[in-house]
Amino acid sequence: MQRILGITVLMWTVSATLPAAGIFGQFTLDGTVTVTAAGQIEWTSNGSPTVNSEANVSSSADVTGTFATADMGGSIGGQLVTINTLTDGTDPMTTQPVGVTFTPFNFIDFAAVDSLPQLWATNISEGSGGQTDCSDDPSAAAPGQSCTLLGTTTFPPVLVGNGESPFTFNNYSYPNTNPPPDNLCCTSTATWNIAGVTSDGTSVWFGQFTATFDTSYQQQLLNFVDNSQVSDAYSGVMTVSVEQIQSVPEPGTWAMMVGGVILIGLGSLRRRKKA
Repeated sequence: MQRILGITVLMWTVSATLPAAGIFGQFTLDGTVTVTAAGQIEWTSNGSPTVNSEANVSSSADVTGTFATADMGGSIGGQLVTINTLTDGTDPMTTQPVGVTFTPFNFIDFAAVDSLPQLWATNISEGSGGQTDCSDDPSAAAPGQSCTLLGTTTFPPVLVGNGESPFTFNNYSYPNTNPPPDNLCCTSTATWNIAGVTSDGTSVWFGQFTATFDTSYQQQLLNFVDNSQVSDAYSGVMTVSVEQIQSVPEPGTWAMMVGGVILIGLGSLRRRKKA
């Protein structure tokens, strides 16, 4: 009996220290992103018809790790995922300020493979473009410029937490066109980073999103001021890695515990029969 009890305790100790299995790997999202003056980032799929709060996943050839395997319900390659609107509104349940950790927010659901845990957002990084070249005057645009808006600028603040927005704008030389169409100096991008944890508490994830514009970012900022929103195509590279972040007994642990209890019961029954 003591031997059985000792084995049970050992099984419990070992299983309690084992890390829970977590999802991992990489996939790419794309679609259309809309940033509004009301402080929202909204997502639309590229399907026909387009669908709000959804995004397209890249083909199976570009999906890695758990997201490409059948043991979690199949590959998510070529599927749609639900991607929820981010907002800096006043409701704490739906507020995701920039530059500070916020309450986990259900950001991405894998609708096509519902065995996968959700990706919860917990942090939106501040942009790193600086304020020197922040302007809504397209005539001031030049390749090599960068900008991250402050909440104190004349532009409507977007998802501003600690003073800066999440967007890093960059201007680039117009590609191999002489002269550029409509005398445009530049193309531009806006990048922003979002990170969080999985809903099962076993993995962390990081997403870098990029929107590409065929004009300078100064022109895009002017459009934003004039129209109170701007929309364009984006892509997002999502990287998920395993990291134990909570010590809650997993199903395997509970199974070992139950097995130990059964062994104890069997041992007691044998002793009673011998008596």
